[in-house]
Amino acid sequence: MSLPILEKLLAAPGPVALCTVMQVKGSAPRHPGSWMLADAAGLVAGSVGGGKGEAKVLLTCREALADGRSRVLEVEMQGTEAEGADMVCGGTSRVLIEPLASRDAYVAARDLLLRGERAVLARRFSTGESAVLVGSGRWIPAAPDGVDSEAARRALDHGKPLYAPEAGFFYDPLLPPEKLLILGGGHVGRAIAALAPALGFAVTVADDREEFLLPERFPAGVATLCGPYAEVVARFPFDAATYVVIVTRGHLADLESLRAVLARGWRYAGLIGSRRKVRLLTEQVLADGFDRGKVESVHTPIGLDIGAETPEELAVAIVGELVAVRRGVPHAGLSGRGKRSAS
Repeated sequence: MSLPILEKLLAAPGPVALCTVMQVKGSAPRHPGSWMLADAAGLVAGSVGGGKGEAKVLLTCREALADGRSRVLEVEMQGTEAEGADMVCGGTSRVLIEPLASRDAYVAARDLLLRGERAVLARRFSTGESAVLVGSGRWIPAAPDGVDSEAARRALDHGKPLYAPEAGFFYDPLLPPEKLLILGGGHVGRAIAALAPALGFAVTVADDREEFLLPERFPAGVATLCGPYAEVVARFPFDAATYVVIVTRGHLADLESLRAVLARGWRYAGLIGSRRKVRLLTEQVLADGFDRGKVESVHTPIGLDIGAETPEELAVAIVGELVAVRRGVPHAGLSGRGKRSAS
């Protein structure tokens, strides 16, 4: 579930039902976690697959809104005629249809995402009870009986929904919009900016040289900031969903950037460079008085260990590490395993 979904849900003026694909067997048009919002008049937003299957879900939504009870619906797409009206994807989707009696959990979820924080929504099939697990381990509102906090955390760590039919729960991770700040618009920074947007990052490239920020150097939608690196970092809207990579033209600019980044909070920070340069810069910021734990949470050297040499290969290694951090997956990074965020 995403922030736009929550905004639409909370803005709906009357009773609404939230429909979520919990499980897919075989081929299906939508993946687990896909959503649809409906009211008594029909579709409000989203989709659980379209066609006759979605029409069946919408009909069930009206029934659920009428009696206030949640339902789990099996939507089959096993048609055998290419010219027939039945869907022929070849799979089955299990859809939770939940009339929202209370929106308290969704308000809490929206507020967390607006702060750039990750959370997970637990939903009980039979009753429609929902609660959000925040990073501290607290549930808002109180957790329904039988909720499994460890299962919720696993869903959040991997960024993928978890269907727990035996316990009667669906755990839906809530991931805020992720920002990537690239400090340095040279060859490597440009290659990262070309790759990262397709993976869902809102990318900003910063440099202290205007000629390295010309619009034609970057894909459409990539923002640019010109100025001293310390000033750029100070005014950038860092939050718990911010990723920052330091790939400037030299060690002095890298040191300026690293000092500025260590004063902020982030989900990921990485610094490019040889092991010798990394060691010298690390020793300097420790001598400056920065917290050792936070310094050691920076990925230095940056990227996955894939033998990368060209700017494009380095971009693959770096963005691959960003994805590993996003999914909570231990990875063979050049800097080691298991770095934590510094929010």
